[in-house]
Amino acid sequence: MSFSNNIKDEIFNNFSTVRKENLLMAEKFGEELTKTSKKENLKEDFENFLDITKLSLDEIKAILKGAFLVAGYINDPKKSYQFEFIVKSKACAQYLQNILSILDFTPRVIKRKNINSYVIYLKEAEQISSILSLVGASRSKLFFEEIRVEKDVKNAINRTVNCETANLAKTIKSSLMQINAIEKIKKNNMFDKLDDKLKYTANLRLKYKNESLDYISKKTKNSNYISKSGLKHRLDKIISIADSIKD
Repeated sequence: MSFSNNIKDEIFNNFSTVRKENLLMAEKFGEELTKTSKKENLKEDFENFLDITKLSLDEIKAILKGAFLVAGYINDPKKSYQFEFIVKSKACAQYLQNILSILDFTPRVIKRKNINSYVIYLKEAEQISSILSLVGASRSKLFFEEIRVEKDVKNAINRTVNCETANLAKTIKSSLMQINAIEKIKKNNMFDKLDDKLKYTANLRLKYKNESLDYISKKTKNSNYISKSGLKHRLDKIISIADSIKD
């Protein structure tokens, strides 16, 4: 069974046998809102609900619940985040868009020509979670939040790994350039012509070939201490000297 059908089953099972007549009518209005091709068709039976500014919060919840049971859909959160209503009338789509906007949601409306219908949809996970609360699907909301947290953690881990991988690749590339420059200087018998500071730095680079400049900096002590930026400056100079040597 799909995630949407599970939500609808939960809503049905949570229906109270004792409900106020106006809320029953609001739910019915929500259902009919998704079916009609003209909003005006609802005026005779549901005139009290057409003016959004006069609706109570409970009536709004009931309308959304009724609309969701007939024409609502939520993607499996393991795949993607999307909540939508599918209705036949542009006016009805705008009504649902407005009613959601009053509750601080940010719904969008598109027309699907292949089914000649309008879709009101949300893609933000936090807003979809709130919708589940509004329609009375607390158990489904809990499941949704568990998946959401799990995905967020995985995404955070992936971002960290990608960042660390990129930094490592950058370190290796820089190290190779610096080592190649030092070897070129040695090959051309110019190493002894370097000043003591550059010789010291070059020997450090060769000693710690696979390490970052931050790591090498921490290995320098007392009077020989060199900051990370100091190491980079000296190694850049070594590279510049090597580049000036004609092969």
